[in-house]
Amino acid sequence: MRLPLVAVLAALASVTAAEGAPRIVGCDDAVRSAKRGVCANKLAAADFAALAPGVSWFYNWHFTTDEKPAEGLAFAYIPMLWGDFAGSYTGLEQRLANGPKPPVVFALNEPNLKGQAFISPEVCAKAFLQVKAIAGKHGIPVVGPHMALGSAPGDSITAFDPLEKKDVTYGWFVPYLKAFAHYAGKEADGMPVGVHAYKDIHELKWSIDAAHKQTGGPVWMTEFAQWGAADARAELVFMMQAVDHMERTPHVAGYAWFKERSDNTKISLFAPESGKLTALGEAYVRMPVHDADLFYRIPGRLQAERYRGADKADIASTADGDGFADMVSGGGGWLDLNVAVDAAGQMNIALRIDAEPGTIALSRAGKPLVAIKVAKAGWQTVTAKAQLPAGTQTIRVQLPERRARINWIEFSR
Repeated sequence: MRLPLVAVLAALASVTAAEGAPRIVGCDDAVRSAKRGVCANKLAAADFAALAPGVSWFYNWHFTTDEKPAEGLAFAYIPMLWGDFAGSYTGLEQRLANGPKPPVVFALNEPNLKGQAFISPEVCAKAFLQVKAIAGKHGIPVVGPHMALGSAPGDSITAFDPLEKKDVTYGWFVPYLKAFAHYAGKEADGMPVGVHAYKDIHELKWSIDAAHKQTGGPVWMTEFAQWGAADARAELVFMMQAVDHMERTPHVAGYAWFKERSDNTKISLFAPESGKLTALGEAYVRMPVHDADLFYRIPGRLQAERYRGADKADIASTADGDGFADMVSGGGGWLDLNVAVDAAGQMNIALRIDAEPGTIALSRAGKPLVAIKVAKAGWQTVTAKAQLPAGTQTIRVQLPERRARINWIEFSR
């Protein structure tokens, strides 16, 4: 059964407004991502509370958990059948029958990698279909298998490949998925699949595209971090780029940072103390979402990274004196900002920008609003006035033809 992306996000976003209705929030309000999760072996009540402003779900590579967020946080637990073990199927069935209904079920952790589930594509397909039968009784979709991207020959599963008609050592995940799909039959059409990425932003983007191309369905990045980042700063840069990419990519249904606490402290979201986020954890919680139905109430100061859509512009830690992030363009980029105007009339508009001399053009519904000249390089605040109607609307900010960084845009009366 194909898993529609919209169905997954609707299930995870139970705390949001009714489907199709605009969500109007303040420019400074925390906005929770329906996609964002965390891999965790242990979360205290204070940890859930710290994550909840931006994170919606967690999983622990198992089909049950004793960890429960405080009532009212609407923090989903996603059970997983890790490997092909008889007792796991019974345990999963009992969990689904007796516990709160999860939005999805995960199945099979890295079946292509030694030390993990490590089973052939044929066995993996049979196990996956068994999980689908169990979850289907409760109307719950199944996501999987969850693939390691690649491995050395000695760490890779070897099995008879039904397409190649010979034994194959699956050193990377796409041939494994092709064989899996052969054995799973029509159930593999458009299936949601999980991938894990631990290298850099280029690998992460490639893995998402490769998985989506292979299955035609949504992709879940159920483990990711830059394991070998040079330092905490490099880890932060990777995380911001990765999360922003996945938030703005329609075929990414969900993602989970690895992990809450780790011996590799650069990747830890939490300090040893319960509820104390690291700088990385604080940024993970604060990362913006880019939902089409999300509008920011103005007057107010809207951070540029809270865009609805963007082209030729990417997120980066701010180089300015305040704020969290900038949007950076090498030239010719644009941002679409969703705003909800309290009352029709003239507004003062101020942009905090560092750009080469040029023009910033604001438009609404394809019609020009105002052009703002940038006369010099360096951080500065440029201003203009424009008439805006009342209600929800999208404003496009066309950046100059050369380099530009924009921190925020402020609307006032």
